[in-house]
Amino acid sequence: MRVYDSVILNEDLPKHSIRAGTVGVIVDDFKSDEGIFLVECFDKDGNTIETVSARADQLTVTLADFHDGEAVALLHDFPAQRLLRGQVGTIKRRTGVGVYEVEFAIDGRTQVKIPLHAGQIMLLHWQRAELVP
Repeated sequence: MRVYDSVILNEDLPKHSIRAGTVGVIVDDFKSDEGIFLVECFDKDGNTIETVSARADQLTVTLADFHDGEAVALLHDFPAQRLLRGQVGTIKRRTGVGVYEVEFAIDGRTQVKIPLHAGQIMLLHWQRAELVP
């Protein structure tokens, strides 16, 4: 989970009178307290109800936010563009809410840029493995 991801609450937050199913957006992650996020919660009309802290297990990401330059992989085939599921591309820019222009290389050289919704791609994340002595 990252800042600007859209989320839904998995459980009630009685202290704040906020019910499970409430939608929100992550506005901050507390680096000093891993797994805790500041979430702006909204009513059905999109008005802010309250900004609350919530644990990762209390949230489900409904729309991930990607950033320029990040590597992503396709979740589906796009035959018209000669792109296959799993093919890796690069986010070039956000073009709308949950929509990104993604660039792919075909045959190692041809560049194809297509607009994709966040639900059509997944973030690739590489983390250096810890060496075990």
